Amino acid sequence: MSEKIGILALGHGSRHPHNKDVVSGVADLIAKKYKNVVVRIGFMNMNTPTMKEGLEAFKGTGVSTIVAVPIFLAHGVHTMEDIPQILGISRDSRKTNIKLDGKNVTLVYSEPLGIDELVAELAFKRAQEALASN
Repeated sequence: MSEKIGILALGHGSRHPHNKDVVSGVADLIAKKYKNVVVRIGFMNMNTPTMKEGLEAFKGTGVSTIVAVPIFLAHGVHTMEDIPQILGISRDSRKTNIKLDGKNVTLVYSEPLGIDELVAELAFKRAQEALASN
């Protein structure tokens, strides 16, 4: 039996709808590209589902591991303190076990997006779009 993985895309939350739209859109793109992965979303504040509700949304999916991925560019107080506290994850081990459907499920916390060629390519693409629109 192969392991079934879940990804919980995490957002900050905002009164402005585009914040939720970006996190939801990224989650949708992951789900579309990686059909064997179960993808859910959760927000730290101001939007629903909350991060805990996002974890609960994995009930009935059969995942054995969930990776919580902050859709943030860099580390800050939210990614280093607030989110781990909300998820019950130690900042040192970056993982814990949660109960879903009466079973232990491993919850792993990933790094934010950070410095990556894909982020650089996207930044360059946005610069080209800005130039083309003027």
